[in-house]
Amino acid sequence: MKREKINILTNEIKVLCLLYDEKLTRAEISERTGLDYSSVSYIALRLESLGLIRIAGTKKVKKGPLEDMYEITEKGIQEIRQELNRVWNYMEILLRLKETAVVSTTS
Repeated sequence: MKREKINILTNEIKVLCLLYDEKLTRAEISERTGLDYSSVSYIALRLESLGLIRIAGTKKVKKGPLEDMYEITEKGIQEIRQELNRVWNYMEILLRLKETAVVSTTS
């Protein structure tokens, strides 16, 4: 049986986490996440429309034109916290279930 890698965090949350530390362009986000540029553009547009990120200036990227730099908003930081709490709660449930299964098979 082939094991699939579980991807708990969504691409949107990954982008928010990257922007938590620094301001980045779409090209830089694409490079760091492995997502293609058009996917990052869509995600950035969506996050910006939700008020989770905002444009924080421009930056020259390699030989191309100036590109917008994004930063996370306070609302975006709250969204990260909520998502991490959801993931933590999910992991706690899984660990409890595993502990219960181990106890019942050894009893």
